[in-house]
Amino acid sequence: MYSRKDKRLSAVTKYMMDFCEKAGCSVKAVEVESVTSPINFRPFDLVLVGAQVVSTFGGQISQEVVNFLNSVTGMEGKRSIAYVLPSLFGTDKALKRLMACMERLGAFVVDFEVVRGEREARNLISRHVRSG
Repeated sequence: MYSRKDKRLSAVTKYMMDFCEKAGCSVKAVEVESVTSPINFRPFDLVLVGAQVVSTFGGQISQEVVNFLNSVTGMEGKRSIAYVLPSLFGTDKALKRLMACMERLGAFVVDFEVVRGEREARNLISRHVRSG
């Protein structure tokens, strides 16, 4: 799940989804802006959550992602991965806030990454899926 407001985040997320599909995984993209009812994550083996860093110094993540996460069900004990794109300042703090938000829902954050491009995205996914 990710916010499509940031074009770079959307592009990186789509690259990661393609990589997962090529490895033989079933993938469901959830754009937080297009969801009208709460999502249940129980059927999924792994949940990836991407967010953009929206404040320069405070390390905040997009409010749409926070609101969406607060409305989901089935995150208890779910293996999950958090990722953000780099910002000039506050990137690490934003990533920690995203992970804390996920963990408050009971998710087990197994990995996290500041994804600068396709190489980092591929490495992040490669650690969790086996190639075809």
